[in-house]
Amino acid sequence: MKRKIFLGSVLASLASFSYAASNVTLYGQMDIGVVAGKAKHSSATFQERSGFTGMSRWGIKGTEDLGNGYRLSFTLEEGFTADDGAVTAGSGAFTRESILRLNGPFGTVAMGRMGALGFAQSTAILRGWAFGTSWGASAWSVGNVHFGRLNNAVNYVTPSFSGLTLHATYCNGTAADDNKWSDNAHYYGVGAKYTAHNIDASIIFEAKDNKGVALLEEKQKALYHITAGGTYNFNGVKPGVIYQYATQEDYYHQHAFGLSVTSPLAGGSAKLGAKYLLRKYDSHYVDLAALSEKKASVWTVGAGYEYPFSKRTNLWTYAGYADGAKGWKNEADVNYNGWQVGLGLLHKF
Repeated sequence: MKRKIFLGSVLASLASFSYAASNVTLYGQMDIGVVAGKAKHSSATFQERSGFTGMSRWGIKGTEDLGNGYRLSFTLEEGFTADDGAVTAGSGAFTRESILRLNGPFGTVAMGRMGALGFAQSTAILRGWAFGTSWGASAWSVGNVHFGRLNNAVNYVTPSFSGLTLHATYCNGTAADDNKWSDNAHYYGVGAKYTAHNIDASIIFEAKDNKGVALLEEKQKALYHITAGGTYNFNGVKPGVIYQYATQEDYYHQHAFGLSVTSPLAGGSAKLGAKYLLRKYDSHYVDLAALSEKKASVWTVGAGYEYPFSKRTNLWTYAGYADGAKGWKNEADVNYNGWQVGLGLLHKF
């Protein structure tokens, strides 16, 4: 019996030592609430929603100190819908993020599956919009041109130069993985982020060459866009501005503008934002697709509020309205025409 107790103690000590050495952490969050809305030409809806203000997720992350200023770290993250437990993307185990990083005096190199610079996840640097890429119709990704998550990608971040860091991401193939290099679509992104003196801002240039991608049986031209935005902290009140220009030859040109603010309010945090998006289709594409309008536009206003019940649990509320014109005036979607309100909880672990 004493031998068993001793052996158990040794194993427990080794497990504890291994855990501390590799610094592995299980983390995640659950976001679930009720959302009501009504789109133009549609009936009102009332439903339980998961991930409205931030996708429900769980993950494992860890670091190891390699010595001499070098550190290895990893992130494995999966998204799920809290109302039914289903995974949110694909059939893999870690579809939100799967990254191995090496950090040293030269900066940080990351490889694996990750978010584009102008989207979300740990490698993204989008700034200037209070609602980020979440919060229903107020999400910056709604209507805007953006690249999501990338497979076969590599990301590099320079050391910080007085708050300034430079970022670059390359994706070796955004279409089928078995395509040869010349027949696959590649993503290229470069950007700069500055966080100092109450300023948090970034500028990002992104491109996708669209090799091997067809649109209405025609080869697509390369897509380019540039996004710039930032906030300034006035004693907790953070006004922000963001702009994006996107263009694809023989398809469309698009401008998107956003003004927002985040402010402390009644023990919580309030968000308010308005954005406007204008898209102009190329005459070639209009004729090819038989679109009724050469232009499409939408403006959106939204307000959100988060109240912390604890360090890990927030109550959230949201109300938004969108109104489309010309090419989007008849869209039966609350993101382009209609209203949306919601109430829910976000718990982090």
